[in-house]
Amino acid sequence: MKIVIVGYGPGGAAAAVAARMFNSEADIKIVTEETLESHRKPGASLALEIPDTSDLAINDWSWSELAKKRIEVLSGTSVTQGDSKSNSLQITGKDGSSTLNYDKLIIATGGVPSVPNIPGTDLKNVFTVQTMADTSEIGKQLSGMNTIVIIGAGFSGLETAERLVSLGKDTHLIVRSRLMRRQLEEPMSAELLSRLPSTLTVHKGVSPTSVAGDGNADGVMLGEKKLDADAILFMTGVKPNVDLAKQLGVKIGNLGGIVIDETMKTSEDTIYAVGDCVEIIDSLTNKPLLLPVGSVAARAGRQAGVAAVGGKKIYEDTSKRLQYDRIFGTDIVCVGHSSTTAEDMGVKISVQYVNDTAEFANVALVTDSKGQLIGGQVIASRMGARLGYEILERVESGAILQDKPLLKPRHERLRDYLETTYGPIT
Repeated sequence: MKIVIVGYGPGGAAAAVAARMFNSEADIKIVTEETLESHRKPGASLALEIPDTSDLAINDWSWSELAKKRIEVLSGTSVTQGDSKSNSLQITGKDGSSTLNYDKLIIATGGVPSVPNIPGTDLKNVFTVQTMADTSEIGKQLSGMNTIVIIGAGFSGLETAERLVSLGKDTHLIVRSRLMRRQLEEPMSAELLSRLPSTLTVHKGVSPTSVAGDGNADGVMLGEKKLDADAILFMTGVKPNVDLAKQLGVKIGNLGGIVIDETMKTSEDTIYAVGDCVEIIDSLTNKPLLLPVGSVAARAGRQAGVAAVGGKKIYEDTSKRLQYDRIFGTDIVCVGHSSTTAEDMGVKISVQYVNDTAEFANVALVTDSKGQLIGGQVIASRMGARLGYEILERVESGAILQDKPLLKPRHERLRDYLETTYGPIT
C-alpha cells in the first residue's frame, strides 16, 4: 500500500506515524515544501531571536526518527498537479520533476496567512509567518530594525511580541477589539492585558487602514494617525489552503475548508484531509467549523493515518481544542469552546468565573443550558496547566459542573487529606 501525505505540520507528521503503527508494510511518504524539520511551539517566534537555531525540533517527528520508522520525507518538494482519477501527483523538488502514485492520499496542506485587504500590504518589510524558514529569514532581517508593529492578538501574535520585547525592540501590538477575542471571555482578555509588561505598547480598539511607505513600509495608518515602524508583521490568522484539494475534485464546504467525515475521509474515497485546511466536525453540535489549532491537527492526523491503512478505530476527541502557552510569565490555557465560539454554533451558554488567589489564577468556565461543562480558560501566574487539565477532564467526560466542581487548590487538598488521616490541624 502506498500512502502519500502532503504537508509536514502536526497533522501530516501525526498521520504518518499513526499509519506506520497500524501497518508495518505500507510505503509511506511525506511531501513538503519545508526545508527545516518540524519544530515545537513557540518555535516560530524563537526563530526571530536565533534564526539559525537547531534546538526547536520535535525529535519524534525529525527526519531521522521518521526514517527509522521507514517514513520517507521529500523535503523542499512542491506538488504542482494532482489527478484523483489516476491517483497521482506531479511533484517538483531538488531532483527535478516526477510522478508520485498513491493508494491513499492525506492532504495536510494547512492554511495560508489571512491578510486584511488594505493598501500597502505588498510593500517591502511587511511580513507574514507561515513556515519556520519564513520566520528564520524574517529574524535575520529584523536584526537591524528597532520599531516593529504586530497586527493581531492571538497566541502567535502574543508569542511574537514577547520574543521581540525580549530582544529590546520597540514593539507595538495592534488589537482590533480585545486580546484573543475568540478564545477568551472578555474579563479574561482584560486580565491578560493587565499582566502584559509596560515595555509592550498595546493599541486597543483600532485597526490598520493601510500600510504607509514608498517601496519600503515605514508605518501603518490607524485612521488618520500614522504609527511609524521599521517592519510590520501580520499575525491575523490563516485561511484553508485548498488549492490541491480543488485540483483533485475534493468537496469544499461553505466555510472554505475541505469537507471530511469522522474518519477524516473527503468526498473522494482514496483521499483524507486534516489540519487547518479542513472543516472539522464539532463534537458538541456536529456542525463544521474551522479550527486552526496544532493539537487538533495532530489528533485528526492520527485518525486519518489509522483510517488510510484500513484501521476501523474512531477517536472521539478529534475536534477538542486544547491550547497552552506561557507568555510574558503568564500561563494561558484554552479548552473546548469559549462563549464566542459556542454562540457561533448556536449553543446557549452561561459563564462562571473563579478567582484562585492561592495560585494567582483566574478561571472562566463555559457551560451549556444543562450545566454541562463545554469549555474553559485559565490565566495564571503558575499551575495553569494543572487547572487546564482539570477542565479538560470534565469537558471530555461530559461532567455537569455543579456535580463535579473544579478541585480545590493543592494546599487545601493536602490539608483535607492530613485532617482526614491525622485529625484537625490547629
